[in-house]
Amino acid sequence: MKTLLLGSTGLLGQAVAREARRRGLELRDAARRGARIEVDIADDTALRALLDAEEPDLVINCAALVNVELCESDPTLAWHVNARPLAFLAEWSRTTGGRLLHVSTDHYFTEGGAAPHAETAPISLVNEYARTKFAAEAFALTAPNALVLRTSIVGIRGWENPTLAEWAIGVAENDSPATLFSDAWSSSLDVTAFARAALDLVEAGASGLYNLAAREVYTKEQFVREIARQLGQNLTATTIGSVHQLSAPRAHCLGLDVHRAEAVLGYKLPALTEVVASVLQQYKEKSSHEVRHIASHRNA
Repeated sequence: MKTLLLGSTGLLGQAVAREARRRGLELRDAARRGARIEVDIADDTALRALLDAEEPDLVINCAALVNVELCESDPTLAWHVNARPLAFLAEWSRTTGGRLLHVSTDHYFTEGGAAPHAETAPISLVNEYARTKFAAEAFALTAPNALVLRTSIVGIRGWENPTLAEWAIGVAENDSPATLFSDAWSSSLDVTAFARAALDLVEAGASGLYNLAAREVYTKEQFVREIARQLGQNLTATTIGSVHQLSAPRAHCLGLDVHRAEAVLGYKLPALTEVVASVLQQYKEKSSHEVRHIASHRNA
């Protein structure tokens, strides 16, 4: 299956690329920069030309503008990156019969605390990020062969700006001062597990809207504390805070009910302890690779 992966250089795109190659898919990786194919998905002419040139069987869209504050300050940019491209990807899918996998978000819920939300739960769109991602879902689902996955992911990226997991590991390892949100619930899934399950759903022929996340809902505070526990570290300099302290308004009750996806997959998705264990394994592998890379350069 010839697969075109959009957003291949990001946190999730890297994980999906690894899983696709592990399965032997014919992968064509694309991103705005740093990939074998460079394309700005906000440029619909370039996006359509790429689809015509590659003629993929499957398009996976991992590209997004995920900075909530930037989306809020520049809603036009958020629309052109997060939402509008899906109109053209859905048109491609309807016209050619090709399959479309679009990665969405969980930023839709402001009530319920730790309760998981099903795909049919009422939503609240409190910021531009959520509005543009919800519009993207609507565009994508106009194609019968589209699979839209609501999720939240955590993992190791290795860029200058740390991911949530990388920040949390740094806090735990150095016992650094940090504010931990006790009122921000999610069911974030490690990128390795997400990539595996997402492609399993594709292979199972799933279409429509699914939640794909951890099977357990937990707070950001619990996530950081579990990282510290598995690292054998104590957190003595942290304080408890609220997500409402942040500048941009955010949905904060983001747990997802994954029973529908698990029924198709035929297996249970990870809980918090498994998510953290996978993240720490990624971190160790990344650190080991960097050490070997430095050593090889020193010996050259």
